[in-house]
Amino acid sequence: MPNLSQLLTSKSSAEYRRVFELCRDISSELDSVDGVYVVGGIVRDLILDRTPGDIDLSVVGNAKTFSQELASRIGAATPDESQFLTFKIRTSGIFSDVSSIDVVTARAESYADSAALPDVSVSSIDDDLKRRDFTVNAMAISLAGSDWGTLVDPKNGFGDVMRKRIKVLHDASFVDDPTRIFRAVRYAVRLGFNLDSRTNELISKSLPNIDRLSGTRVRNEFELVLSEPNRVEMLRMSEEIGLLAAISPGLRIGTKALQVLSDQSEQEVASTELPDLLAITTFGLNEDESKQVVQRFDAPPAWGESITGNAQLAKHVAVLDQPNLAPSEVSDLLRAIPLASISAYILAGPPLPRRDKLVEYVEKIRFIKPEITGDDLLEIGIPQGPIIGQLIDIVRRAKLDGKVSTKQEEIDLAKSRLPGFLTK
Repeated sequence: MPNLSQLLTSKSSAEYRRVFELCRDISSELDSVDGVYVVGGIVRDLILDRTPGDIDLSVVGNAKTFSQELASRIGAATPDESQFLTFKIRTSGIFSDVSSIDVVTARAESYADSAALPDVSVSSIDDDLKRRDFTVNAMAISLAGSDWGTLVDPKNGFGDVMRKRIKVLHDASFVDDPTRIFRAVRYAVRLGFNLDSRTNELISKSLPNIDRLSGTRVRNEFELVLSEPNRVEMLRMSEEIGLLAAISPGLRIGTKALQVLSDQSEQEVASTELPDLLAITTFGLNEDESKQVVQRFDAPPAWGESITGNAQLAKHVAVLDQPNLAPSEVSDLLRAIPLASISAYILAGPPLPRRDKLVEYVEKIRFIKPEITGDDLLEIGIPQGPIIGQLIDIVRRAKLDGKVSTKQEEIDLAKSRLPGFLTK
């Protein structure tokens, strides 16, 4: 195997070099540690001369003792331990380039069923690499003094990096863990790589296994796609390979929505707020499709409202084309619609008169509120109860339509309506 020690020194930042050198020192001092390796995406990124992310380490031997010693030497708190023999060292207050260091026990994994969490057992570095998702992520560089810089590459990930291709490790990979289909899309687009032909074929065969994933896991994977700078290409690729339809039959992304997202990215005005991205991404889904998508994602209210809000708006938006519609009528129609859905319609909807009304609502109408409060009405003798809210709503509508402009006029209007309410 080639020696990539130069990547650990001249191609790494000072913070990375410090961690790598500490790993070399600790591994030589601890009898319970047989090997320490930097693994996964950071190896791939160092080879590609890309800025790497957080550090992933694999330890052959006692990873717990190793992680505790590493944390102590860099001044970090005791590592967080998981059930899967992994240890996370939080470094955000210590390093500027590295927010965490993940230390795993070199292990093998097996899956009792598709989409199930893995069963793990302590093993070798080769087995640890073979359990990973794609060949380009299944490489390791030794940080031990005796073979410092030696590349461990049992699946020829180095060759696939050079060929710029995403290749799955084995035929059952997407069956074991269907979330790897999402990752294949993210890596391919992020790195500018192509999917290996066999990998493409396996994805097509494995799409039905997406149904085995919980709503939470699917939702998390979809959020990761939306959080990427290259989300447009990832969504387009997800549509092309059938991944969106595998999530829910009605889930699709239209050409106009993709164009909006693309234009926003080019103009550097793209919203990073999840409700806005969801509303644009799911623009055009009908009511049944929207409900099915929200149900499949097991979406919390704040997450699902942007999706169902699109269809809710679509049912009534044509009313806004009427030329003499009063501002209060516009408000009545739109108050219950999520703002993200209204904004999505402005961006992706047809250029009809309704768009001007939607813009007016977003920029002006929704901010117009009465000056009077419930306390003001109680002070002038109006009795406590539902009547207070009803009168304030009457005043709100009048203010929207320009029929009152001062606080006194609002109070006078409320008083004028009081007799009628009291006789009900």
